[in-house]
Amino acid sequence: MRNSIPVKALALLAAGQLLMASCKKSQDAAPDKSAKYGLVAGNWQQKDIVFAVPVKLGGQNIPAGTSIIKLAPLLGQAGALFTCTTNNTYQFGADGKFNIKGCTDLILPTAGNAGTWKLDVHDAVFLLTNQKGNNDPHWIENVSDSTLDLSITVTIPGVATAPLVLKLKK
Repeated sequence: MRNSIPVKALALLAAGQLLMASCKKSQDAAPDKSAKYGLVAGNWQQKDIVFAVPVKLGGQNIPAGTSIIKLAPLLGQAGALFTCTTNNTYQFGADGKFNIKGCTDLILPTAGNAGTWKLDVHDAVFLLTNQKGNNDPHWIENVSDSTLDLSITVTIPGVATAPLVLKLKK
């Protein structure tokens, strides 16, 4: 008699597990997109490109937040690669497609001018994928209904590789 109680308890546990495992689960439901998608989707104008960290340029200390667009004349031919981006426009569609009008060769060479976008890594990363399927991830520094700041790393020909922030406004 003593052994029958544990056997019954084990049988009930096993039956419960079978019932739970056999219940149909809905795997068709896609997770809802976060509110951040609504903030990012839309048309953006480039506002500036600034240094993400303090740097030394030509022997001078340049503080974080300094506009590289304003310093572009000091960079010679490399500076022209930045100034050509000043009128860039960025369209991030609610359908997950992006289109950039303007120069991207220096600041977004992998993403290029068109492809798809999504938020990744708990919505902290803005992932651009070009038309060939190459991924170009960027940390989101700040996002609101009127601003979008993305971390970018740019190799400035003949100068250095610099961590920058691409500042966009709606």
